[in-house]
Amino acid sequence: MLVMLVIMTFLCLGGLKLGFAFTEQIMPGCHKLLHGMEIAEGDGFIRWFEKDLQYMTGVIRDNDMKIHGLTSKLGVTIRLKGEVRFLELEINRLQNHPSYSSPELGFHVYNPDATGWFHVLYKAVSIRKSILASGKDLSLLEGVNVNELPDGTPLYEPADPASGKAPKVEEVVETLAGMPLPPAVFRDYRVYILPFSMGEINGLGSKGYMLLGAPPLDCKVIENQTAFTVAHEMGHHIHMTFLGTTYEENPKGWDEYMRIRGIPKWTDAGDVNSTGWFESTEETFAEDVRVLFGTCQAASEPHGTVYGDPRRDPVVAERLKGFIDRYTDTC
Repeated sequence: MLVMLVIMTFLCLGGLKLGFAFTEQIMPGCHKLLHGMEIAEGDGFIRWFEKDLQYMTGVIRDNDMKIHGLTSKLGVTIRLKGEVRFLELEINRLQNHPSYSSPELGFHVYNPDATGWFHVLYKAVSIRKSILASGKDLSLLEGVNVNELPDGTPLYEPADPASGKAPKVEEVVETLAGMPLPPAVFRDYRVYILPFSMGEINGLGSKGYMLLGAPPLDCKVIENQTAFTVAHEMGHHIHMTFLGTTYEENPKGWDEYMRIRGIPKWTDAGDVNSTGWFESTEETFAEDVRVLFGTCQAASEPHGTVYGDPRRDPVVAERLKGFIDRYTDTC
């Protein structure tokens, strides 16, 4: 159901040092490449990406590189580097315009359309960089799959948005704003609501961000699914940011947590719904955050790992709250 993602999928990318004058020259229009389709125009990201693949194929198909008025390999290289710079600027522009920003806590939420654009723009940048590194290898375009994340997580057709099952921006905002955690936990934290399903995986979380997937077609959704997932993934953000992504990063801190929790040894996370997941130390921590700091809706589902709900023992629950407060209170 819920797993951790270490790879940061939608971080703003560093730019190539290419002059703006040439970039504007080869990309006429406000937010367009030469294939002419506007970027960030509603839910048209898949159509834009399909058009971009056709355009890229045309750019590199001729062995002599005499395409669209460019007369040398150098010309194509300059064009691709300019487009990388342009697309990275577009990613930055979208990052700076979230669907919602909390004025008090400083977290940001991006709706499915915005996240869909991040997904295809990131792929468009990655494709161009791979082509530049390979010497313009056309075969790189043949294996491009828009239906997977950069780490290989497959994406599926989501349930009908009209069903009301998909995560909503306001649900995310309500859940995060209702968690009694120090302000430093939320500062510049980003939530991306995917326009796709990730199958059994409801959310993927890491330091500084989470991805929320829509439920797949014909899937039963538990009550308060969004609140449940958001609070759990916030738990991963907390341990990766303040405690340690792995045991080796902070053995002293993790040992203290495991003593409080009665966990005999560190266990890495496994695949979703596997024995490894249910026995995982870090998944237990994320579930602890959900039930101890989540809203009533988020905490309503039973604790998901073999170590059970810490609230069964008020002493353990208070010690855990104190431990997490101490690590997250950086002010």
